[in-house]
Amino acid sequence: IASYYSTSKGELLSMPFNSSTAVIYYNTDALAKVGFEGTPTTWTQVEDVARKMKAAGYDCPVAFDPAGAWQWFEQFSAIHNQPIATKGNGFGGLDAELVVSKGKFVDQLAWIKKMYDEGLFIHKSKDAGETANDAFVNGKCQITSSSIADHGTFSKQAKDGVHWTVAMLPMLEGFERTNSLVGGASLWTLKGKSAEEYKGAAAFYNFLAEPAQAEWWSTVTGYIPVTNTGFEAMKAKGFYDAAPYKGRELAIASLTMPAGENTRGIRLGGYPSIRAEMVKTIQSVLFNNVPAQQALEEFDAKGNEVLRRFEATYAGKSLL
Repeated sequence: IASYYSTSKGELLSMPFNSSTAVIYYNTDALAKVGFEGTPTTWTQVEDVARKMKAAGYDCPVAFDPAGAWQWFEQFSAIHNQPIATKGNGFGGLDAELVVSKGKFVDQLAWIKKMYDEGLFIHKSKDAGETANDAFVNGKCQITSSSIADHGTFSKQAKDGVHWTVAMLPMLEGFERTNSLVGGASLWTLKGKSAEEYKGAAAFYNFLAEPAQAEWWSTVTGYIPVTNTGFEAMKAKGFYDAAPYKGRELAIASLTMPAGENTRGIRLGGYPSIRAEMVKTIQSVLFNNVPAQQALEEFDAKGNEVLRRFEATYAGKSLL
């Protein structure tokens, strides 16, 4: 978590607060009905159970929202140590270039398209009339990817008779898992204030870092503790053994997997625009039958235009 919010030299820029990562949720009754014990750990297993769920009469094996580029694209790239851009996804300088069309996401997006065409991935979003999360908690879809922060929401909203569990995101076979990316936000202290105000800000951050506050925050939201002391204190008290919270520790496990060259985070100028372009790219493949390779080459080209504009705007500057 700290590395995402730090300078390229490792100095913390802001205080992590509502932190999460992407996970995958499964309907345990549906898994049992198709004879799968535990939870799938590979995308090959996901395809197998989705196919069997369809054959068993489940109309929506996997809920898929194209707008969820954060989990379907960014997190996929991180846990497989696949570069989104050169220079460590931009941490190494403003002259980074997108290279998604040269990595494994090409195959993954083509696979998602195949699953979609076979009716194993079902489009669920606000535009489709029902979100993926709503379809899951209502028992209409049996698998969905979302944030660990939704764990508490799912506990409260799951329809009677809907039994579910959570797992780390599946992997492609033949890859060693690396760490996933932190999501959420952080708290920033800006310059130009008085010494007394900075003492107050420091005291507030110390307060937030107390194990008791970490436990309260995680209990009421589903977000994870951002300090080792908070996590260890909660684990020692049996927090993660209690039914409502069991599984949330998997987010910590996912975030603390071995790091890779492309797993620190994404530090690219104008990235919100680039992320929006990825959503359009996924939609073009699913709905307009654009080949995945072509769509991602076009994505890289458009994204690089954004990066070059950003680089020109800050010519002569360097990233922190």
